[in-house]
Amino acid sequence: MTTTLHRSNSQVAIAVALALAAANQASAQQAPGSGAELEEIIVTATKRDADIQSVPITVTAVSGAALTQMGITSILSLDKAVAGMLVNNKGNDPVIIMRGAGTAGTRDLAVPIYIDSLYRPRAGQALASYFDVERIEVLKGPQGTLFGRNTLGGLVNVITNKPNIDDLAYGVALTAGDYSLFRAEGFVNVPMGETLAARLTGSITTADPIVENTYRESAGLKDADEQYIRGQLLWAPTSTFDVNLTISYWQDNANGNADYAYKVLGIPVDLSAPYVDPKTGVTRYPTNGVTGTMQPRQGTAIGCSPGNVTYNGGRPQTGNWCTGVASAQAIKDPFKVAWDYKPSREIEETDYTLLANWDLGFATLRGNFGYFDYSELRLTDTDMSTNPALVAGQLTNSKAFQADINLTSNGESTLRYTAGFYYYDDDGSSSNGAFLWGYTDAANPQRPYWAYWLYQGNGGTKTWALYGNAEYDILDDLTLSAGVRYSDDDVNSFTKYIDPATQTSRLPKYIKIPGRGTEINGSDSHTDYRVSLQYNIVEDVMVYATNATGYIGGAIQGGNTGNLLDPTEVDSWEVGVKSTLLDGRLRLNGAYYWADYTGLTTTIFIQQGGTILAQQVPGGSTTSEGLEIDFDWAATENLRLTGGFATTNSRFDKFIVGNQFEQGGDTIVNGRQYFDMDGRTTRYSPDYTFNLGASYDLAIGDYGRLVPYLGLFLTDSFRLSNAPYNWNTQDSYTTMDFNVTWFSPSNDFTVKAFINNLTDEEYRTEATVFSTGRAMADFALPQTWGIRVGYNF
Repeated sequence: MTTTLHRSNSQVAIAVALALAAANQASAQQAPGSGAELEEIIVTATKRDADIQSVPITVTAVSGAALTQMGITSILSLDKAVAGMLVNNKGNDPVIIMRGAGTAGTRDLAVPIYIDSLYRPRAGQALASYFDVERIEVLKGPQGTLFGRNTLGGLVNVITNKPNIDDLAYGVALTAGDYSLFRAEGFVNVPMGETLAARLTGSITTADPIVENTYRESAGLKDADEQYIRGQLLWAPTSTFDVNLTISYWQDNANGNADYAYKVLGIPVDLSAPYVDPKTGVTRYPTNGVTGTMQPRQGTAIGCSPGNVTYNGGRPQTGNWCTGVASAQAIKDPFKVAWDYKPSREIEETDYTLLANWDLGFATLRGNFGYFDYSELRLTDTDMSTNPALVAGQLTNSKAFQADINLTSNGESTLRYTAGFYYYDDDGSSSNGAFLWGYTDAANPQRPYWAYWLYQGNGGTKTWALYGNAEYDILDDLTLSAGVRYSDDDVNSFTKYIDPATQTSRLPKYIKIPGRGTEINGSDSHTDYRVSLQYNIVEDVMVYATNATGYIGGAIQGGNTGNLLDPTEVDSWEVGVKSTLLDGRLRLNGAYYWADYTGLTTTIFIQQGGTILAQQVPGGSTTSEGLEIDFDWAATENLRLTGGFATTNSRFDKFIVGNQFEQGGDTIVNGRQYFDMDGRTTRYSPDYTFNLGASYDLAIGDYGRLVPYLGLFLTDSFRLSNAPYNWNTQDSYTTMDFNVTWFSPSNDFTVKAFINNLTDEEYRTEATVFSTGRAMADFALPQTWGIRVGYNF
């Protein structure tokens, strides 16, 4: 079946390339249309400025103006603009899934966030809002030969606006909406003589919870309480040298979005498999997420009538469902909870970056340096009831330094090159993470008593790499590109344990205990490559073929061997076409890709001491292939259409995942159920997705312009987690966003009224299982509306 689809997609890709070439020839013979010509888009996907239509990489570039028009304010809604990209939003960890990468089993992020071309190692760092952004570049497929770390399936590069020596400029925007939304954002760019300029950017966002807590009003979820400030200083003493220093600070003190999910769907039990408990003689029904029936509860079900039966699963702290205890019920409304504990998300990040450019004539030497200090605390009511009982969460600290130094040739000679050195370090005790678990009581519900068994994982990675990329024009219309990267990883890990004296403190502290938590080290090296061949069929139609590899370093082997486990690797092929048609009014690009991911963390079973043990090791694999098409069409002087279409066929070749219920798995080892995923589709892999944006620029005489915008996004059904539970499939859905913006005659003032998720579509962004068999979910935002007023000078 896979081979057939592979061949079918290949034929489609070839057909698209030929059709586009023919369309271009035909358009050359037609009379010029009345539509406006599209603007050129310059991207830095290859570490040099280049027209997006000339690089042999699938790149989606979204300008800052387009982000504002589409209402995209963070990573959580960026998939509206990128064909084939979905965001798995689980608690406070947005995970980008693209081309099958990010679906399973990697030590680090498979599709990471970069800001101004510098890597961010933690998923939570992606939650910062977008503003004063020049553009966002989404690169698909492995990019490891030019970018620093972990670009297995691609990357998202957020490029901010930089200071300008020539012009004084400033702007401000205020947004108000339902749920008491208030957002203020602004910037000012100040030239200071002929060689200096400063740019200051800031924002404040607050909002009431979207998820209502019916028991404690202030303890709702999906609220906002965020502050961000970014200061930049540009020094350009000569026309060939400049340095840009940036300091930014971000703080988020919202209640947040729970930990991994916030909504209890219920507990699935197998009503067809009763058994008699040999100890008590009670008839019991086991939990089963595959063929079970979902009971709308989170509490226990003991002694239910008729027959005095017991259904397994459920938190005893929430009460007995059979006796009608309210706290034991699962609330049906996806945007209501009833908790006593007020959750929290405390994020704080301070970044220092320095970007230097020196034009040497024949080439430009560039140094990009950054230091990031990130901390995150999140706590939630893990019994999810009105009873004081359990609190859980995470405490994370990450301090990282990185440097990217490269030499890039200038001009458009036959041979163009980039050579560089990369260094990254988040090693040592300053980077750590701990799972938190505590107990509360009615007298002091917000001050947990921390469990005695808590521990903290410390350590990180030191990486250095040498890389190079070259482009050579074999003929005027035929270009060969080749890149290679050698990476060296050193990883260390050690454990600290809770200091008993801090079990009643606001937060526990962790200490080294003699004889426990010995430091473990490991090292490995890896070489990746990229080879591309591109050919200009005619002036505005280019076809290309690319083979590229990528990797994510493995975890430390047990026994302190000094080695790392096998890395996660990808071997990717891409065939694409880029075309500019209809006298420059239509950009139409398409690509077929095939990617083989190996070394995914999976489960194996080994015999030891007369029993069989399950271990997590690299060894899983998936194959992903699909077709992606995106377009940008100035249909008339007034009508603009943008969008994309993507198909995905992503399947496990070899993978085993644990079953978190008592029944339903394919294999039983030591009483635990497991699923053999071989041949099954991976999570977040819909057969197709489609996005469309339509805007119409309507002049209203002396009163300026009105620009209505409609955004559509639709997706086929897909599984939200890899285990094949009967409740974790998200059905196909369609969302619509609508807004109307008024521009003053001078374009200085704007007023926008917007409605997001116009049809109030209800869909999930996560499905998982919590302890005691609770089926959990995270839901996307319901319909929201507001007004944005802006002024730019």
